[in-house]
Amino acid sequence: MVTEAGLPPTHADGLGPLLELRHTQPNVLNGDGGRLWLATDSYRELLRNMHVTDAWFEHASGHQGYISVDRLRRDELAWTNFVLRAKRAAIAVGFSDDYGAKLTAAIGEFYANVIDHSGHVETGYVVYSASPGRFEFVVADAGVGVLNSLRSNPAYAHLVDAGTALELALDEGVSRYYTEQGHGFGFRPLFVGLANISRYMRFRSDDHSRSLTRNADGSIDAQTSQLATTNGFFCCVVCDVEIQTPTNHPDQAPKNAERG
Repeated sequence: MVTEAGLPPTHADGLGPLLELRHTQPNVLNGDGGRLWLATDSYRELLRNMHVTDAWFEHASGHQGYISVDRLRRDELAWTNFVLRAKRAAIAVGFSDDYGAKLTAAIGEFYANVIDHSGHVETGYVVYSASPGRFEFVVADAGVGVLNSLRSNPAYAHLVDAGTALELALDEGVSRYYTEQGHGFGFRPLFVGLANISRYMRFRSDDHSRSLTRNADGSIDAQTSQLATTNGFFCCVVCDVEIQTPTNHPDQAPKNAERG
């Protein structure tokens, strides 16, 4: 039997995997910034503040930030403040002004989907982290999840598989809203908007995940995998400065979609 004491020392060098662990196993990262086997280092202050407040930005460099979706919904100035800080952080690590704007616009679309679809806005949050040549952000909630959200639409009431639900929501932009316009998940347009700068996207809901990885030629490999069940919806997007070139193909569709 594997115990915590028997786990090998692990260094958390990526925001996405660390917050996915926090999202799926909140007892592991409950505000203390880490465990004996897990070194969180530069994310320690972020984790602590996520546990005690609804908004926080790194004081020294501004390269990390966190805000709850509920705060964004309640405070009309909160989003403007978040955008200014996140865009400034992206530009500081090498992204152009244009791509900094695209990144913050994408974050806005993701958090709007939390409001529209999660059923529990109070659980939603947005986090970003910038480092030389790299910008990463996470948007997540502990709401109803993609499968239950889609099943509330009569056209998708037959769905029983969370992996299929994720694929439909991400690749086709379908929604739980049956007749209203403008209420799709909106993820497909995001793929186009982020195409020139995103290296990796990962989405998780219920008992499945879907990952999209950009190849050197601009094509995207997509894979759906079954995992342990988690609450709500979690997404992570990683963008690299070296990918923001005009030679990529923003309309390239994901290929090699596989069910794991």
